[in-house]
Amino acid sequence: MLELGNTMLTEPKKIPTSAGVYIFRHDKTPLYIGKAANLKLRLASYFRNQTALPFKIQKMLREATRLEMIETESEIEALIKEAELIKKYRPKYNSLMRDDKNYFFVGITKEDFPRIFTTHQPDKDWKVKLQTTNARYFGPFTSVAEVKTVLKLLRHVFPYCTCKGVHKRPCLNSQIGRCPRYCCTAGFKIQDSRFKKARRAYQRNIRNIVAVLTGKRQMLLQTLKHHMRTAAKAERYEEAGRLRDQIAGLEGVFSHRSVLQAPLETRAWSAILPKLQLIFRTTAPIHRIEGYDISNISGTEATGSMVVFADGVPDKSQYRKFRIKTVRDSNDVAMLREVLRRRFSHSEWPFPELVVIDGGKPQLNTALKAIHDSRFTIHDSRLNVTALAKREEVLFTESGRAIYLQRGDPAILHLFQRIRDESHRFARAYHHKLRKKHFANSAGQ
Repeated sequence: MLELGNTMLTEPKKIPTSAGVYIFRHDKTPLYIGKAANLKLRLASYFRNQTALPFKIQKMLREATRLEMIETESEIEALIKEAELIKKYRPKYNSLMRDDKNYFFVGITKEDFPRIFTTHQPDKDWKVKLQTTNARYFGPFTSVAEVKTVLKLLRHVFPYCTCKGVHKRPCLNSQIGRCPRYCCTAGFKIQDSRFKKARRAYQRNIRNIVAVLTGKRQMLLQTLKHHMRTAAKAERYEEAGRLRDQIAGLEGVFSHRSVLQAPLETRAWSAILPKLQLIFRTTAPIHRIEGYDISNISGTEATGSMVVFADGVPDKSQYRKFRIKTVRDSNDVAMLREVLRRRFSHSEWPFPELVVIDGGKPQLNTALKAIHDSRFTIHDSRLNVTALAKREEVLFTESGRAIYLQRGDPAILHLFQRIRDESHRFARAYHHKLRKKHFANSAGQ
């Protein structure tokens, strides 16, 4: 913890540029607690042209006699630390400067397979204990968007259910490893031995997420590492491998300062690019990445998506959507072939250096053939094509290599996950739009 000065009249000379939490105090009493991706940039706003600041902030600065800062390794850690301190101290200016409705909590239901959700303040008086008979609450957090980003990242490491109710077939999230599937499948028998095993594993995931949300990440990492060593010593290698992947994933979540903003901002691309070039064994620059996915239910109103990342940042103006025209049955591989052939018939569109397909080896082989059959074969020497398999995050390359991303650099894992998730989101949104229109037309006939 860094303490600076005893006056708020001038800007402190020594402020770190790291992420962290800052506390304005009157003597020992906290007046306001905030977080920042860059403490120096954030705190500068309090000391420059103070007369232009809102009245409440000016009043807080006049009362403050001390400024403390706690540096953190990432924005996520700062977000969680801020919530921990606000809950502990209840600073008066946090409630004065921020309407209560702008505080958010993470709720976890009390069920065999607890569900996780975000909500506004669960009680009008947030000084009252934060617990109901149906759910536990953690917070308060100051940004619902950031909280949802954290939960999404944690879900890659510790899968949990978000289904609103039970259903007959496994949900899509279970197919990509984000949901344990037993928790929301109708007809699953409680007396089944698999139920008890699945419930124990699921509740362990929930406990791990709670540990992160309450600032106990280091303790959790130590526990996971201990269990991994124990499992390996007992020759339970599958369990040890799962724990190893969870450790790597959790460390990856907290390893990047800018993860709560654009996942890979342009300023970070210079560090990512050499790692990509090493993976694809090329010295050529990689600027444009295109991601592809297919969305369909029994072949009905099937769609394909193309998303574009320019120097690591989504460029939504370049996104393209495809309504499947030639494939009538539920055949994702054939649909992918159609999408790629149509895309690469557009010579006027910018050419990518990297193509990422959602899928495994069959999808990769289909993509290679579709692209190589197109008029763009002259560009093959600078085009890299790869497929990302969901469950184990395995990257298949044209050269035949299988790269397990969870064992490597977290920045590369996050990049490919972001591309895959964005292409899936875009394809699914268009698919739902078409199905809704189809049902509306059917009902009107």
